[in-house]
Amino acid sequence: MKEQIVRERIAELADALSALPKTGGKSTSMGTYTPNTSATPTRKIEEMLDQIRLQMKYLMFDMEATRRENSYLREMLEHRWNSGGPTDKDNT
Repeated sequence: MKEQIVRERIAELADALSALPKTGGKSTSMGTYTPNTSATPTRKIEEMLDQIRLQMKYLMFDMEATRRENSYLREMLEHRWNSGGPTDKDNT
């Protein structure tokens, strides 16, 4: 899956979660929301989303490093073959 699609889907999920009604909490005089202990599943979901984001960043970094390594190794092999390096036939 492409990185942009994954980012869009995570953003959609985060928007859907933020649109959920906040129940079980109380508003203070300053208008801020103080969650009740029954609202902790939302907090856990947000923590899980943060963990997923971190894992996705790591996977994207790892995938890019693998791409660079593959292109470097292919370049080495092509150079070896083009310069008349040893082949499997020479080793037998």
